[in-house]
Amino acid sequence: MIELVDVKKDYGKGDYCTHALQGITLKIEKGEYVAIVGTSGSGKSTLLHIMGGMDQLTSGVYRYNDEVVSDYSLAKLQDFRKRNISFVFQNFALMNKYTVYENVEMPLLARKEKGRKKIVMDCLERVGIENLKNKLPTQLSGGQQQRCAIARALAADTPIILADEPTGALDNKTSTEIMSCFSEIHKAGHTVIIITHDMSVASKCQRIVRIEDGKII
Repeated sequence: MIELVDVKKDYGKGDYCTHALQGITLKIEKGEYVAIVGTSGSGKSTLLHIMGGMDQLTSGVYRYNDEVVSDYSLAKLQDFRKRNISFVFQNFALMNKYTVYENVEMPLLARKEKGRKKIVMDCLERVGIENLKNKLPTQLSGGQQQRCAIARALAADTPIILADEPTGALDNKTSTEIMSCFSEIHKAGHTVIIITHDMSVASKCQRIVRIEDGKII
């Protein structure tokens, strides 16, 4: 599903150049549940940005279902993200002026989906917060906000869910609950990729890829 071949990503030039990724070669099959693990500054978030179409690589090849994503323009990358990738972030990235229901509905509005109410409520039920649909994010706990973010990713109904440190702002009990949500999502057929520095989180996944200094080790 995802194939990276000798992918490099540099920021800056000359003496001020940072080699964030230094020749990453990686395959992720459809339906996998993968953790990408590394310390701060290892390049794992840069790798997520490349796989998620949020950034362009410096050299190498990125294929998605045999499409060469690394040749895409920025406009085509944006379309690629909409069709294929949903994101869950450490800081939840919810719109505080909108209710839980409205946050989850956003990707459906973007593609003018019909039957939105049923889809939103189904997604909220899957993560166990259907009773909070009229609350604002600021009225929720961290775990509840992350469940809302996961429900929004489910509503987008993309093949891949990329999660960047999704438990980083949560306590151990809540982290375990959130990882159970991701496990259920994976069982339902989604490809799930978790970026984390926490081995207890990574151990819940089927495969662990470790990255350090921009290289897979």
